[in-house]
Amino acid sequence: MSLNILVTGSSGYLGSSICEFLSKTNHNVTGVDIKSPEIEYKNLNYVVSSLESFINTDKSLLKSFDLIIHSASVLPYKGERNELVDTNIKTTKLLVDNIVNNESLFFVYISSSGVYGNPKDLPIDKGTELNPLDLYAKTKISSENYIQENINEKRFSIVRPRTILGENRGGIFSIFFSLIKRNIPIPIPNKGNQKIQFVDVHDLTKLIIFLGENKINGIWPGAAPNPMPLKEHLNYLGSVLNKKIITFNVNPKLFLLIGNILIFLKITNFTKWHFGAFPNSFYFDYKWKPSGFDYEYDCNDSFMKCASSTFLNIKKDNDE
Repeated sequence: MSLNILVTGSSGYLGSSICEFLSKTNHNVTGVDIKSPEIEYKNLNYVVSSLESFINTDKSLLKSFDLIIHSASVLPYKGERNELVDTNIKTTKLLVDNIVNNESLFFVYISSSGVYGNPKDLPIDKGTELNPLDLYAKTKISSENYIQENINEKRFSIVRPRTILGENRGGIFSIFFSLIKRNIPIPIPNKGNQKIQFVDVHDLTKLIIFLGENKINGIWPGAAPNPMPLKEHLNYLGSVLNKKIITFNVNPKLFLLIGNILIFLKITNFTKWHFGAFPNSFYFDYKWKPSGFDYEYDCNDSFMKCASSTFLNIKKDNDE
């Protein structure tokens, strides 16, 4: 069945992936973003506008959508405090207020796994307490709460993704890959023993659309299966590259202190959550996923696929 779908944040990394996937379906898709898309996919209607202006220009337009995927967000290293609050909370509230009475519409909200901070117990499950470490995560919790308080529980899903990886998107791991390529030792807290979890952007895209098309409500992690310690990812990468990856241990408290200094000086794109959570294990219960959905890539697949952007021989070897 063809759906009328609105994708907010359609020019962002995740939003672009969602639009690319939807462009190959028979759905009628509108993408709205304050920035023009780098690639305009066929069969999509793009609107370059702030979400607030888009809503206020014609509020009746929202009634025409069967599904809204709300991926618009200001990331913690790209906006000031007021911008984080305005975009991540106020605009979400405005959107919710204008769809609350549309009983036929399904709403998918893209939150963050950062809402858990440093979880006390692992794996993370439905009963794990929220413990945000930075303002970004707090804005996500505020938006989640507003959605749950105002929209019928059968009409929405909330997705909390782990670290999103993809070709040309690796976050802190892009820095690691660059150091490895230049044979520079990598600073690793906790000796790399922390078990970490990723999600490939294409898998996350398929999860989001799967939830929306099937109107599967609830809160869901976006997390690839088979998380493993960081040092095992690096060892595997080294074996594929046929080179020794040199690391040196950094005390987690020192790692956090250095991070806080870099944040204070505004010379890093990472946040307190990145520096506070990275030294520790963080992964979801593998059973916590919607029935009928399976990930294509496990954690190491996602890691290696991301690494292929830096190490072209990985991609070549995998294609042979």
